[in-house]
Amino acid sequence: MEAESYNRLSQQDPSGGATVSHPSSERKNFDVFLSLGGKDVRYTFTGNLFNALRSKRIKTLFREHEYEPDDDTNISPSALKAIQTSKISIVVFSPEYASSSKRLDELVAILECRMRTNQLVWPIFYGVEPTDVRFQRGRYEQAINRFEERYYSPERMNKWRAALAEVSNLSGWFYQKGHKYEYKFIRKIVEAAVQCLSRYDVFLSFCGEDTRYTLTGFLYNALRREGFKIFMDDEELEGGNQISQKLMGAIESSRVSIVVFSENYGYSTWFHHESIERIVERLINIEDEEAYNNSFPCSNDSYGEQ
Repeated sequence: MEAESYNRLSQQDPSGGATVSHPSSERKNFDVFLSLGGKDVRYTFTGNLFNALRSKRIKTLFREHEYEPDDDTNISPSALKAIQTSKISIVVFSPEYASSSKRLDELVAILECRMRTNQLVWPIFYGVEPTDVRFQRGRYEQAINRFEERYYSPERMNKWRAALAEVSNLSGWFYQKGHKYEYKFIRKIVEAAVQCLSRYDVFLSFCGEDTRYTLTGFLYNALRREGFKIFMDDEELEGGNQISQKLMGAIESSRVSIVVFSENYGYSTWFHHESIERIVERLINIEDEEAYNNSFPCSNDSYGEQ
């Protein structure tokens, strides 16, 4: 079952290597890919950050299993696909981060994606100085030295060093235990993600003259009262009009579309175009999300539970 889900998620990336292969055309189905720092933060900081992001309806993905220090296999196609299809990668650097060669390969893949698609990459330095990451000092130096002793290829080692230096120069966050409340620190990160991921929870599709001031209007107000962000267009389109870029963007950035069918709904060919476009996109989203969540059971509704 696990192999099947990996294959489904990676069907557009047959290489299976550490290179991201789909630059600008890759559909961004997920909001955040959370690259874990290691066992030292999985069940504490990273778990709390994951839950905080999910509580704001931010679609967040992360590995259910931990990379072991001796695991030298390639990054799975599903992990590469998850990186490719996320709008933001958040990398949590903890003291144990560099202990895994696979985790360092993942960092290289994230930065390759950033270079090719301008994906946002946010480093979080949790209990480790950014300069220690940049110059591989302390625990990071020890980890790199161990890999050198195991005769890792110079090319691979150079990629790791370059990636650590590059990511530590990006804008991010630094947290030192005992100097501030962790929940306030997490809240700042979540607020930044919410602001960056400006999109809608619900797209309301309807025929204005039929239901704007009755059913659809009442539904819009009820959803707003519950805190949902709604797109309800004000364009009155005549038959044959084409969908605008504004409305296409709203469709693509909405989690759910509610279609209110009324007597005159199908009068404009635009409405058919709109409905078909959204239905197709949603089916693609569901397929990719289910495949990834089958590979990483914890990434859907809860943290640390099967």
